[in-house]
Formats: sequence, C-alpha cells, structure tokens
Amino acid sequence: MSATTVATAPTARPALRFVSADTTTGIVAYAVASQHDAARTNIISLDTTNGDTFCTYKAGECHRTCWHTTAVQAAWTAELTTVGVVWLTDAQLLRLGRKSARCVDTYTARIGRSLASDRVALLAARAEYRRRVRLGLIERPAVALAA
Repeated sequence: MSATTVATAPTARPALRFVSADTTTGIVAYAVASQHDAARTNIISLDTTNGDTFCTYKAGECHRTCWHTTAVQAAWTAELTTVGVVWLTDAQLLRLGRKSARCVDTYTARIGRSLASDRVALLAARAEYRRRVRLGLIERPAVALAA
C-alpha cells in the first residue's frame, strides 16, 4: 500500500474555551485554536438573546457556516448546565439573577469590571428565564407601579 492510499484518521476537534460574557449585550465569547494556522486563535461569539453566532474563522469571514457555530451552542448549553440554572426553582432563578446583577453592578462601579463568574451566572439566569417564559412554564410578572 502506498503512502497516498493510506486513509488518515479524522482528528478530533479542539474544545472551545470560554473567554468572556457581556451582560449589556448578552453576548458570550469562546476561543479555539485554529487547526490550519498555529498562530491563529478563532473567536466565536454567541448572542444569548436570539442565538445568532459570529466566528472569525475563514468560513465565517465568507459568511459560510463552520463547525464552530454549532459547537458554541453546545458549549453555552454545557455552561448553563454547569451553572445549574436549569435545576433551580423559579424563585431560586429569580434570586440568582438579581444577586448576579447586583454583583456585576457593584464590581463594575468599584473596579471598572465585573467577575466573569458573575457575568456568566447573570446571562445563564436570563437565558433560562427567557426559555421558561417562551415555553409557558412561567409567566412574566407584571411590573409593579410605584405608588
């Protein structure tokens, strides 16, 4: 058998690495090393509000879909499970969201940036809340008017 006829085993895709979460826009970013260029790191962003993705990979630059866009959805779902918001009661979810929002606001006011764990928890709580509302599992509470 010649070297040109030997089939090569497919290489496993590298795992995405969490980079950041922006509570203002609801966008989370992940990074992955390029399989084609050792000096390049691709950044994949996911809008947690509407599910849109953007990738700096060459296919993404040409407006084509790459494997990163599906991988980022899976990575964010895994992040939500890691945070554990899917298992919280509605009251616990609301408490987590409010606590995380306070932490993000406090740290941002004091040191100019918040902790990544607080941003992820806030975005996870918001995403789970929206999912429950969309599925009709909980109703949006009426906004109480100040008397």
